Amino acid sequence: MMCTFRNIACAGLLALATVNVAHAFDPSSMTSGETATVDAFRFGTQAYQNGDKSTAFEALTYAASNGHMASQWKLGRMYADGDGVERDNGRAFDIFQKIVVRFGDARPGSVEARYVSNAFVKLSEFLTIGIDKKVQRDQGKAREFLYYAASYFRDPDAQYHLGLDYLGRSGASEDPKQAARWLNKAARKGHIMAQLQLGDLLLAGEKIPRQPVNGLKWLTIARMLDGENVDVRDRQEAAFALADGETRRIAVSLAEDWVNGKGR
Repeated sequence: MMCTFRNIACAGLLALATVNVAHAFDPSSMTSGETATVDAFRFGTQAYQNGDKSTAFEALTYAASNGHMASQWKLGRMYADGDGVERDNGRAFDIFQKIVVRFGDARPGSVEARYVSNAFVKLSEFLTIGIDKKVQRDQGKAREFLYYAASYFRDPDAQYHLGLDYLGRSGASEDPKQAARWLNKAARKGHIMAQLQLGDLLLAGEKIPRQPVNGLKWLTIARMLDGENVDVRDRQEAAFALADGETRRIAVSLAEDWVNGKGR
């Protein structure tokens, strides 16, 4: 049976176009209908990129109130991060919940899918920590949401967070084999943090059998993809220094093949 959003247990849960940005958003200047909503989204996004987050918030709120999903998602992130507005996890939760209820069955790979998948990830975060007087902690539901986004949407960030969840990072029960499985899926899609986590997991050999070559390979791939990142560089160099010559040679060769598209 095909897995869809409607089948998971969550029913009980409470290419940007360039436009000229004015100094303030004036809703009365908008025409009616879908065109106005899209224009408001573009206006707000351009204002945000220009650092005018107050104007961005006004324009995005207008578009979101007219059902524009990308605007709703951006507002949710602004509230969750305290980015240009006062942090409000309760409002962010409500926004992300509305997105997943309405668009939870969006086609994987569609433009909508990346927003919806991230909304599931953010809801999972809130369910993990809880929200005072609004949302009780529910680690089981949090994992369900991550699993859905990771499997149905095949979203690498969701797969990465699910891998961490199976490592017990959020207080849930551990399953190291499942952790390695999901981290590997995200790593193969180029997710840097998943590559680092998987590399460390394989090198440590504490929760799964040690694989020094594959562990160093993933750390080296991460460095090849993001060599300017100090944390990435330091972790790869530390592992490289501890490895023997043969492990280094094979791991680097495999990493080069992977980055060049030969080992994927």
